[in-house]
Amino acid sequence: MKLSRLFGGLLSLSLMATTAYAAPPTRIVEGWYAHNATLIMLGAQDHIIATVAKPSIMPWMFKLVPSLSKAQPLEAGNLNGEELLRLDPDLVFVTASGHSAEALAKVGLHVVPEGFDRFVGLLECVDGTATLLQTPLAAKRAQAYRVAFLKAVSQATTNPQGPKILHVESLKPLRVDGDQSIIDEWIRSAGGRNAAVGVHGNKQPVSVEQILSWNPDIIIIGANAGDPTQLASDGVWSQLAAVKAGRVYRNPAGIFPWDRYSPELLLQVDWARQIVQTGHVDAAGMVTKMQDFYRQFYGITLRAEDAKRMLAALPPE
Repeated sequence: MKLSRLFGGLLSLSLMATTAYAAPPTRIVEGWYAHNATLIMLGAQDHIIATVAKPSIMPWMFKLVPSLSKAQPLEAGNLNGEELLRLDPDLVFVTASGHSAEALAKVGLHVVPEGFDRFVGLLECVDGTATLLQTPLAAKRAQAYRVAFLKAVSQATTNPQGPKILHVESLKPLRVDGDQSIIDEWIRSAGGRNAAVGVHGNKQPVSVEQILSWNPDIIIIGANAGDPTQLASDGVWSQLAAVKAGRVYRNPAGIFPWDRYSPELLLQVDWARQIVQTGHVDAAGMVTKMQDFYRQFYGITLRAEDAKRMLAALPPE
């Protein structure tokens, strides 16, 4: 892992300050699921007036940040410029991979496309968002997060010959995460290698026969991907080395799924490293780390019972 690019971003907050606007934004429209978690970490949750996030999809986000329930719900991929104008937002965040940024900007909205597929991109997103928010709390948390993340990944031991890890985004339909993704980067950071050889990008459809040919050593099932306990009784999946060895794990999810594109990736790096290098997770130790993480970066006091449910990819009670 080339940490020079990551450390090079330490000055990004001050360098980007020149692009800040005259007044801090107080009315924010959020058009990317994952970016909600960044805004919340940076203390802007009360300024989100509309969002694509929904309690049915992200129950922990709405439980831990109840003020988000006041935001107007939006349909992802169907943002209408005229409707958003009526909300009078200061900022509109959208996915860089979508096609709405240009159209929304044409009607006079201040649009900020966001998207990344590497660790460095996550840090740049956090820093850039903090710069736009222009608050002391946002700047403080962004800097603290960068320092903590860099420390965590600097301790990573990559291993080109490490165990083959398959990350399943969905069991039905069957989709996996390949290279050119942040999933691939945390797999390598944990000391493994991506079993999905030849698959590029996120959420790519594959056949179960293809997975048989890869024969992964470890399978990690996304929190919302389906029930991993069914694999051992499946005639095909039960043939895999990972299933035979009992090395099938369900990925935790908190404010956002840890394995994807939010600041909770810091927890994912630690969790995945334990999976790869020891074959199990120190649950008690992880709960303590989770409580420290959410307190430091989100200002949230997380109950141990809730932390255990998040770790098990269970929704709130």
